[in-house]
Amino acid sequence: MSFEQDKRSLYERRRNILYLVSHYFSIMGLNQSRQALLDETHLTEEFEVCDNIDLDTIYQEYCSYYSLKFGKQPRIIKKNEAYSLQPPPALPQRKQSAYKKRVHPTVKPQPLSPRGEPEPECEVKNLGNNLTVSQLVNPNLASPSKTKNNSGATAKLHENDTSNSAVLVPNLRPFIRLHENFTSEWKELADAVCRDLIKKDLQQRWHQVKGLDLPIKLLKESVITPLQFPDLFVGLTKPWRCILLHGPPGTGKTMLARTLCSESLDSITFFNATASTLISKWRGESEKLIRVLYDVARFYAPSIIFIDEFDGLASRRDSIGEHEASKRFKNEFLALIDGLDSGSDEERVFLLGSTNIPWDIDPAFLRRFEKKILIDVPDGEGRKAIIHDLLPVATGWDQKQMGELVARTENFTGDEIRIACKEASMMMIRDRIEKNSGPNGKSCSKPFPEEVQHHQLLTALQQIQPASLPLIEKHRDWNRKYGNQA
Repeated sequence: MSFEQDKRSLYERRRNILYLVSHYFSIMGLNQSRQALLDETHLTEEFEVCDNIDLDTIYQEYCSYYSLKFGKQPRIIKKNEAYSLQPPPALPQRKQSAYKKRVHPTVKPQPLSPRGEPEPECEVKNLGNNLTVSQLVNPNLASPSKTKNNSGATAKLHENDTSNSAVLVPNLRPFIRLHENFTSEWKELADAVCRDLIKKDLQQRWHQVKGLDLPIKLLKESVITPLQFPDLFVGLTKPWRCILLHGPPGTGKTMLARTLCSESLDSITFFNATASTLISKWRGESEKLIRVLYDVARFYAPSIIFIDEFDGLASRRDSIGEHEASKRFKNEFLALIDGLDSGSDEERVFLLGSTNIPWDIDPAFLRRFEKKILIDVPDGEGRKAIIHDLLPVATGWDQKQMGELVARTENFTGDEIRIACKEASMMMIRDRIEKNSGPNGKSCSKPFPEEVQHHQLLTALQQIQPASLPLIEKHRDWNRKYGNQA
């Protein structure tokens, strides 16, 4: 290796170490130390630490290598003999009464953080047997003192608020930190689960959802309202813990979950669990993944676990060809939803599932869903509201034209109406392109409409047939037999 290559390798090694230290400071919540390091070393945002490496992983791998090579654990730090802490001189104390010498049984010594600062008792919780979570302040949010001072004002419900948006108390999201003695297996499981945590606003609001008034009411009753009035939802009136949304494809089941996530992002942790995360080819790992998911959700409570296409994870266990691993996973899932150690008031984990084929779900899972809501195709008023929302120009059309459109969209799902409105808008764009280009490629001066016309939307609707028509009656019959919505 030449001198230049050796010099460049040394530079890259020192730079990578500094980036690792900066990343570790960020995870630990040492924001002032991290900023001081950035200012002194002039690190930029051009590089970031890879997802599969951190100081904690390097430390564990070094300890494993040292133990394998030398048969003992390495000593990382030792006591500094040159440092001596002189105790303060003892002062004469006045004799106290026997009452003052007593220690109240509820008074406990306040734990200290690794930085020597006092920590509240609620900041350390256990996740199962092998996972620990320490709550640190998110630097992107307000400081704890400001949050504490403003929590009373934030929690008040504005009675004169004309909007439908709920007033919820912001939640300071903790960061997961694994203890150094835990195995790397549990850390990988926790990392896989936390990838499904939604941290961004999905830009969907209640007023944008049309034709689904009853499902919106039940979702608010289960999630939003108990956070506003916790004193009312106690005992028998505890909020619903499990809700299943079923209906033909395109009726808005996933859109309701997206809206719930957006409306409660600052106060509720939302997990978008998928089969690719929870199902593993390794024996016993799927059961561990679903348990770690519930353990993390309990710590982040109040939290929501949303599973789209729920039938893929909870099919009937008595079906022919059911594998043993799938049965074990479903048994573990059932125990976590409504088992011996679940159902406490402090848990506050809400399960939201959606499916297109509820008759294929195992009866044990169906029993645990306290509400099974049919997301039906929109009625006449709902279809009219969807058209007005997608095409604002339709509000100026006369009643006869709107009546024709409403009649033509009978048994259409909301997504099929959206596709028709999109096709009508594409027709308008095609007309613009044709009228802007003459026969020789020159632009024409002919006027063309700026908005979608009624005949364009009607033509687009004639090109679309309701694909979910055979499933609508089947869902309605299943809802009459097994559903429990009002």
